[in-house]
Amino acid sequence: MCDQDRLALLIQDARRFIMYHKRAIEGYPLQTYTSALLFSPIGSLIRQLFQHEEPKGVRVRPTMSDDWSACLQTLEGHSSAVLSVAFSHDSTRLASASDDSTVKIWDASSGACLQTLEGHSSFVNSVAFSHDSTRLASASYDNTVKIWDASSGACLQTLEGHSSDVSSATLVSILASLHPNKTVTELWQPVSREVAISPNRTWISNNTQDVLWLPTDYRPACSAMSGRCVGIGTGSGKVWFCRFL
Repeated sequence: MCDQDRLALLIQDARRFIMYHKRAIEGYPLQTYTSALLFSPIGSLIRQLFQHEEPKGVRVRPTMSDDWSACLQTLEGHSSAVLSVAFSHDSTRLASASDDSTVKIWDASSGACLQTLEGHSSFVNSVAFSHDSTRLASASYDNTVKIWDASSGACLQTLEGHSSDVSSATLVSILASLHPNKTVTELWQPVSREVAISPNRTWISNNTQDVLWLPTDYRPACSAMSGRCVGIGTGSGKVWFCRFL
């Protein structure tokens, strides 16, 4: 492979690296850069060239794939689980319904959040666009359906009448078997002054300092710790561990 071809591949790899870790790099460029190296594919040129800059304090590391995934966008903004998504019929927008009682409308090309629709008093578990993509309906555990203007985000109608909602233990036991002589506890409340997961589940901290940023696919649906070993189970079914010195 000639130098020109290698340079072209490196530029392509760098673009993927920046897009995949875009939101974190924008907010915490230097610290996140070193963390992101842990969560980039093993075969990526970025990882191969700069692996000497990976954080030295992490000894047990997540297993990564050989190449970049086919994921085009990661849309972040909900503060709790996403229960339903729907594309508009013209494919320009995406709506998402969440446990945080909101609906968000996203630009399907850029990934920018266009609207955050608030008004439900409980989980929103379903969302759908009208055929002409001008209206959006959302169904909630608050026993209502709301109709929204998909452009302005205004609530046009609230339909009431339903009498009911409109429609980590495994990880702890794994760690207990690996560390039979240590106490294993769930990690949502910091049980160690040294190692903890941030309340928004995006960082692992050590001695109150954020040291390891977690990409979306590696954020905990459940977590546990034993000593300085942290175990994380994700919503996609992955389980991974890291240990701090």
